[in-house]
Amino acid sequence: MALKFTTQFKIKNRNIEFVDIPVDNDDLLAFIGPFLIEKNKSDRLVRKISNRLRDFLAELNNTYIKTNDFKNGNPFLDHLHEPNEYHLGYSSSNKGKAVSNSKAENIFYALRNNRFARQGFSVTNEAHNVLLLVKGIGQDIMSDIIANVCRDIFSEYTKSICSKYGISTKSFDLEFYNSTKKKWQIKKTDLPFYNSNIILIPKIILSGKREYSTRYNWFISSNYLSKEVLNKKNLPNSKMVVQMKDGTRKAIIKEIYKQYRKPKKDLIDFVLKYPNSLDEFIEYAKKHYPELELGNVK
Repeated sequence: MALKFTTQFKIKNRNIEFVDIPVDNDDLLAFIGPFLIEKNKSDRLVRKISNRLRDFLAELNNTYIKTNDFKNGNPFLDHLHEPNEYHLGYSSSNKGKAVSNSKAENIFYALRNNRFARQGFSVTNEAHNVLLLVKGIGQDIMSDIIANVCRDIFSEYTKSICSKYGISTKSFDLEFYNSTKKKWQIKKTDLPFYNSNIILIPKIILSGKREYSTRYNWFISSNYLSKEVLNKKNLPNSKMVVQMKDGTRKAIIKEIYKQYRKPKKDLIDFVLKYPNSLDEFIEYAKKHYPELELGNVK
């Protein structure tokens, strides 16, 4: 059984506000969720994280992606190293998907190949939109980007937790993205230690594994395509509509989804065709995709 932070540091309070991560060699299969960051922006800390992410993505997109400046953009992304101090994501035996130096090029071209980012649309300055619309950037990579960019913010949060519960700390060098200076910076900070330094995150932004592209496809099928299908006379799939006993016609969302769903790289077509759908989906996600229930995660 994994050794948890609360056990190691003798915290008996069960109503903790942070994620109780394993502190040995295991990682919690969970991710920092940009949709949950968007949902909880009324919280001062979360709003700070959101603003930092927007500044980082705006700099990345406007300075390097839109201008196709790979020569300088790749070193800018090379600072996104494996954030092991969070103990989140895939286990140590399955770290191939996480951010590393070799992934910087993939992230650059994932954004460069995206029509919105390439044309400089501000929609890709929002982390939740990047996760939803940019092929090649999934939950694991986006979580690691957030962890790197906002490392100082999470460090300060961790220090406040240590102060609250009387946990001793050690001094470490810490790298983060300075959005004022628009560059990566190193500073010293104090963090708890068990085998290595530890950084905590608030529960309210922790997400489980979730395919948002699939959910957006379903949202479009339910709220837009179903209405169009009911007005069509010639359907490519006769199972998409059934005749009820009272003579009314009912759209079958499952069949509509199977017929019209798009791969992640083409979801922009839905965004362009249904301009309000992206904002509506974000609001829907806030209500229907809550933070991870940690009692079910090991």
